[in-house]
Amino acid sequence: MFLSSHIKMILLSTCIGTVTMLHAEVETHPFEIESGMVIYQISGGAQLTPETNLSIKGNAKLRFKEWGEIKLEEESGVVLTTGSIKHKQHVKRFEKQTKETVITADYENEQLLERKKVPSDNNTQDETDCLVKTGQELVAGILCDVWEGPGVKKCIYKNIVLKLESHVLDVSYARVATKAVFDINTSDEACEVPDYPVQEFALFKNNIQTKNAYKTENFCKVLKDTTYDINEQNASYRANNIRDVERKKFINHIAQDIYVRQKELLPELLNSLKETRACLQTGEDPFTANQCIEHFSRMKAQLGTEEDDYIILWDDKRKNTLLDKIEDELIYLQSRIPCVNRAQNITDLSSCMK
Repeated sequence: MFLSSHIKMILLSTCIGTVTMLHAEVETHPFEIESGMVIYQISGGAQLTPETNLSIKGNAKLRFKEWGEIKLEEESGVVLTTGSIKHKQHVKRFEKQTKETVITADYENEQLLERKKVPSDNNTQDETDCLVKTGQELVAGILCDVWEGPGVKKCIYKNIVLKLESHVLDVSYARVATKAVFDINTSDEACEVPDYPVQEFALFKNNIQTKNAYKTENFCKVLKDTTYDINEQNASYRANNIRDVERKKFINHIAQDIYVRQKELLPELLNSLKETRACLQTGEDPFTANQCIEHFSRMKAQLGTEEDDYIILWDDKRKNTLLDKIEDELIYLQSRIPCVNRAQNITDLSSCMK
């Protein structure tokens, strides 16, 4: 009897110990390093349509402490389209994550959007899910493990992605570390957010679309996240085997904000052309002429066309030359506005403007 009770106690102790060990294994952190900072260079591009090309160029910074439980991500850069659609936009993104909340910066309205985390905010995601280890590579002076899958390649060091390259549906995206410093003293000031008022969204869900859901400021994140989604959903595909209809859907998704902005800007540009033409017809000196073209020049800059329009000399010859140029642009754009109004996506819009 004593022996039987002794065996039961040993088994019970073993079970308790096993449960404790299992529980300890579950308590993981996002990163295997306590603190650090990584600076990245971002690049990418695509032929959106036969008439329009896209390029992105920028920089990013990751700062973290408490093994990644608190982390800040910042991105800034330029999105540029050339060809039939001319678009230039400076982009900026800021996001801070803690154990309980996600804070993003709305730079346009100078406010912070704060929400409670939901289960889909997986702070301990497996960066190697669906990928195969293929070797090692030196990135920013650090030897990291290379993991690859259909259309995606990552170089990971202690669960921190130092290099991400994706090529999906002929759209390329790269985020490569140029500097990485780990196990540093990270002060509270280093993890501060912009000095904007905070607006709380206690019930905000990732799948709820708001007016800020697809801002151009989030373009790089949309492209990166969509790339992940494509790879997960089409893991058995190769990029050159995916049908044209799927590529069109992908392109229209990542360029949604460009499409929306163009639909606003092009009619504004037409009105600006008309106003500029009328103003220049009565302009009698360089000062007045420069005032006439000021708004039109700003509009063109937003569309990615930057020219030196400053007028130094103003006579009948210069005046008529400029009026003829504006008249040609006005006739061209006016003929395309009905098609622009009917366009449902970036593909339609690009065809309208060719």
